[in-house]
Amino acid sequence: MVFDTLEGAELFYNAYAKQIGFSIRKRDSRQSRSGQMLMQKWVCSKEGYRQKKWINYAARIRKPRRLTRGGCEAMIRVNLDRDTEKWVVKSLVSAHNHKLVPSKYVHLLRSHREIKEGDEALIESLSTVGVSTRHITEICKEQHGGYQNMGFIPKDVENKVQAIRMNKIKGGDANTTIGYFEGRVQADSSFSFDYTLKEGNKLGNLFWADSTSRSDYALFGDVLAFDACYRRQKYNNPLVMLIGVNHHHQTVMFGCAFLKDEKSESYIWLLDTFVKCMGGKKPLSVITDGDKAMRQAISQVLPKAAHRLCSWHIDRNAGELRLGLMFLQGLNKFMKSRISVEEFEESWQHLVTETKLDQHPWVKGLYADRHMWCEAYLKGKFFGGMATTSRCEGMNSTINKYVDKKLTLFEFVKRYERMVDKLRFNESKDDFRAFNSKSVCSHVLRGYEKQAEELYTPTMFELFKEELNGETSYLLSEPMRKEGEFEIFKLHQWSKSSRVRIVEYDTKEDKVICSCSLFESMGIPCRHILNVIKLRGMHAIPQSCFKLRWTKKAKGLGSTDAGPSLLDNKLVETMRRGALVAKSYKIFQMASQSGVCFDKASTELTRLSSGIEKLMNESMPPPVKRKYGDVRDPDIVKTKGTACVAPNSKKPRKCSKCRQPDHNKTRCPRGMYKFFLIFDCLGECIILSFLVLFSWQSNPVQH
Repeated sequence: MVFDTLEGAELFYNAYAKQIGFSIRKRDSRQSRSGQMLMQKWVCSKEGYRQKKWINYAARIRKPRRLTRGGCEAMIRVNLDRDTEKWVVKSLVSAHNHKLVPSKYVHLLRSHREIKEGDEALIESLSTVGVSTRHITEICKEQHGGYQNMGFIPKDVENKVQAIRMNKIKGGDANTTIGYFEGRVQADSSFSFDYTLKEGNKLGNLFWADSTSRSDYALFGDVLAFDACYRRQKYNNPLVMLIGVNHHHQTVMFGCAFLKDEKSESYIWLLDTFVKCMGGKKPLSVITDGDKAMRQAISQVLPKAAHRLCSWHIDRNAGELRLGLMFLQGLNKFMKSRISVEEFEESWQHLVTETKLDQHPWVKGLYADRHMWCEAYLKGKFFGGMATTSRCEGMNSTINKYVDKKLTLFEFVKRYERMVDKLRFNESKDDFRAFNSKSVCSHVLRGYEKQAEELYTPTMFELFKEELNGETSYLLSEPMRKEGEFEIFKLHQWSKSSRVRIVEYDTKEDKVICSCSLFESMGIPCRHILNVIKLRGMHAIPQSCFKLRWTKKAKGLGSTDAGPSLLDNKLVETMRRGALVAKSYKIFQMASQSGVCFDKASTELTRLSSGIEKLMNESMPPPVKRKYGDVRDPDIVKTKGTACVAPNSKKPRKCSKCRQPDHNKTRCPRGMYKFFLIFDCLGECIILSFLVLFSWQSNPVQH
């Protein structure tokens, strides 16, 4: 037999093997000095024997694999005819020394398993968005009509997913990530990132923020919250997501960072880099969990920002210390109630005296930090309705749906972008709801309600309605008095005349100020202000009572330098995408109606995709010169409180029964001892029963 190509010879022998019922593999080959292939030999997969050193391996921990080789001599050898440039069969052995595999099992043989281009593209797409290999296999099974028709097994999918992952970072994980960010900068000049290196040119700290994050910070960067979490990728670096709240009171991402550790130097670098990225704008207030390194960094980089400690962490720590229900209730009141500083000081002393905690070290430290958690001291400082880092905790929970601790750094970045895209899509839906529908207005003060509904986003309008509904319970404590350009109103709640709120109306500036400071801390007019506006007979709420960051027009208040061009580029991309989808829909509809058409379309689309990707790579501008050159992957970081373990040490496998090394459950001496003990007991019982029976038969009357 003669073949035009070596690949043709291999395809023929493999097709023959599939028809007969065995698997093949390459064996010997010979090349010329110039590297030209001259001879190739394929053998049955059962050719040869396993080496004895592996059969008698003394230090074995796992069970040996089942033997598959049995000395089969079936083979084919082809040689190159240099005159005709054809491949000629020189030797063929068709006899096998083993049973051939039945046709229903042939698809499980190694040489007959292959993931085709269409399936590979599907596997890559699904694995990129986080679909597990088990579910990918199920999807492929449904497409092909059963496992026997797939042409591969679940283990092949597992190996392919791992190969795809490693291929994406073949230049190194850190290098690939930095290169990806450099490409983002070339495509979007407003994309920003920075990094540091450790000893050995290994990646240290890494921060990045895209143009939308920078634009959002320009609008909503008055409040910043951040927290660190671990186990979000394989290096275990502390992940810090810097977040805020947008005009819908939703979480918005300002940036993300991986730090080499949780020392103050790392946080100082992060905040310095963050402020520099945001054009020097610093937040008015910051919320953290109270970590000492964070506090040092904030005091150095953001000295004028109001720093609030997370009330949830304070409450949790107090509960863990078992300080008593009375203290916990009082502490919660101080963290939420808008009381005066004098009232707090008096109530605090009374509380710690009653609970006998005045000398407790944690309580004393908490009191020393009262200006960072007590509402009486934080009153009047804008926090946008945030008193905890629960949004950070919520984002940690959300990102867990997209990532796992085995991800590479590059994979994490891609998954993070998917999560941010989902957040921004939710914001777009809320924007659409705000501009495409209206809330039902049914309050007796309908003029005020309609005015607020037209300005506020739906979420903020609901918060405003709570204050509007609460204004009816307030009365004048005494007649209004004038002090120059100010009108002074004293209000008290119905049946609670001891709690007085003072509201000042500036007739010249058309501004209203209340002693509760809700507007200053939250940005919406309080019920006391609304009550005074009603008492004055004003037909509309002053514009000074509406904070623009909570309105429907908030997104038009600022923009990045690259905003217009980016919007134009995105619009063009959207139009092109729509045109391509419209043209391809008919093809997809026809190709899905039969398996042959589906395979053909999948193959052609994969080829087209590769060609377009090559075209894009050729048209890319030259790479930007890196400030540090090649970057090595970071070390795996230990979490807080983790015992010191050698970084490359591998724990030996232990028996699940006795927890000792060098054997498993089936070979456990303890298990064997129990078996023999049970056997001995059974033997004794049988002998004893036999003796009793023999004794009874010998003397039946006596018994």
